[in-house]
Order: sequence, then C-alpha cells, then structure tokens
Amino acid sequence: MSGDPSKASLWADADVYIADDLTTVNPATVAAAYSSEWGLVGLLNGEDGFEEGRDEDKSDHYAWGGILIRTSRKNFKMTKKFTALEDNEVVRGLVYPGSTATEIVVPRHGPKKVSFEVRDGARTERLFTRRYAEVDSIATIKDSEDALKKFEVTLAIYPDANGVLFDRQSTDEVTP
Repeated sequence: MSGDPSKASLWADADVYIADDLTTVNPATVAAAYSSEWGLVGLLNGEDGFEEGRDEDKSDHYAWGGILIRTSRKNFKMTKKFTALEDNEVVRGLVYPGSTATEIVVPRHGPKKVSFEVRDGARTERLFTRRYAEVDSIATIKDSEDALKKFEVTLAIYPDANGVLFDRQSTDEVTP
C-alpha cells in the first residue's frame, strides 16, 4: 500500500470558539488555553462536522477551433458550516445578535473572530480566522418532540489583504 495512513484524519472531538473583539489574541500554542474573551459554542453535531464550502467564478477561454487555452478564476468565497446543539449565549449571539433574554430582534450580523478546533488523542488542530468571519446563513430552526433543536450556522470567511484565510496551529502528533 502506498501513502501514509497516519495522515488521514478522523476527529474524535471538536469545538468552535467565538470572539466579538477582532483584536482578541490567539492562544500562543495548541497546548495553551483560550482566554475569557473567547466564547465556547458548546455541543456540536459531530456527524455534520465542519463543512467547508468554496465558490468562485470560473471562465474558460477558447481559441478558434474550440481549443481551450486558459481558464480565469475570480471572486473566491469560502464558507465553514457547523451545527450547534446548545442554546446558549454564544449561539444566540450568532443566530440572533442584538437580542436579549426577553426580546428577539431582527439579526444584524457583524464580524467575529472564530476558531475551529479538532482533536483526536494527542493530536490537535486549530484554525483561527486571520481577518474575521460573518454569519452567511442560519438554516431552519425546528422545535420538535422527537429531535434535538439544532442551529446550523454557515460563516463566510474573510481573508486578509494577502489572501490568508486562517492561521493554523497543530500538534501533528498522531495517535494510532
């Protein structure tokens, strides 16, 4: 068999952290704890995982005779989606920003600093938005007697001027 099976990822646990202040400092290392400025989203739907979407405009350019000679790409957009299972202050800040415990107002989504963390044994990987993320969409929320209430959140990730989307920290330790 060719390849390295230890490079394949199956994550046993994950978290999403949100900071309203875009100047919030990232933990220095994977082993370092998040400061109190970071809010924990809480329980996540592991089956849904973190879904990454990419969208861009692509145009193929042809010469006479139908020969493909170039392809241009522009307007790249990345989204990350997760499903929160807790109804807590951090989740409500994403779903209904500006609302209170007694009033739900029309959401006005603003920029957030976000960290996505996945873990498997001693192996941990963290992604921090370099610039910021903003809520792109919230899926239908359903109250039901036979299913958990879920908050499916899709975030648009905004890169910095150099096109960097995330800063990454990883232990790169693999547990067999």
